[in-house]
Amino acid sequence: MNSNFSLKDFNKRFEAEKYIIISEAELTALLNSSKIVFEHDTKLRDFIRILRIENLFYLQETTNQGEKMIRKFESEADAMSLVIERLEIYDKMWDGCGCKINYYE
Repeated sequence: MNSNFSLKDFNKRFEAEKYIIISEAELTALLNSSKIVFEHDTKLRDFIRILRIENLFYLQETTNQGEKMIRKFESEADAMSLVIERLEIYDKMWDGCGCKINYYE
């Protein structure tokens, strides 16, 4: 695990928030400290990923504001459920539906 990355400190940030916005440097440290279990280039909003550290899962995506957003999940299935929802919306966006994702809900 990356010496600059503290899982305890990272998870503490989720105590008050259901998502956190991280910097590029934090994303690099997170990617270096985790196993990527799913990764897909959305072509609209960069990559969407499911990361695993120990027995926790994190969904990493990029908002329409270019922010790197992380959500924590207890299971890969829960994280994948949101990924599937996002990918369906991105697919509709390609078809010009005018759909938008509210990343902050």
